[in-house]
Amino acid sequence: MVESNNTDTKLDLPVIFERYHSGWESRNPDLIATLHSDDTVFHMHDGSEAIVGRDALRQHCVELFKQFHFTLERSRLLFGENFWIFEWLMTLELQDPSGNPFTAKIEALDVVTVNGVGEVTRKDVYINGEQKAAAFKQAGLA
Repeated sequence: MVESNNTDTKLDLPVIFERYHSGWESRNPDLIATLHSDDTVFHMHDGSEAIVGRDALRQHCVELFKQFHFTLERSRLLFGENFWIFEWLMTLELQDPSGNPFTAKIEALDVVTVNGVGEVTRKDVYINGEQKAAAFKQAGLA
């Protein structure tokens, strides 16, 4: 990883992204949390409150993975000096109120900021609200 005292050293964001993304793909709250800073902010822009702090994020992921089974399909991935923007498609396995399974697809976009030692300091997730509302309505969750 990068030494925090060396401002000339560039972060290897593609490597950090792959490790971070593997935490989400493997549904590993511990790995995800260890890659965030202590004072991290995770904000799902769907009307819910931002989650602040590594421990709160870990617990959020535990609950999220218990409640929903989803996979991520990659689309565009752009890197800046200390951030990445990741466009992806969530495939979410749900059931309607009668118990019939169905698959929902919801477009999403992550904006992730990383500090000088490679920790995620902020993750903002923007999801397609219309697609989410339709899926949750069909599942009786709306």
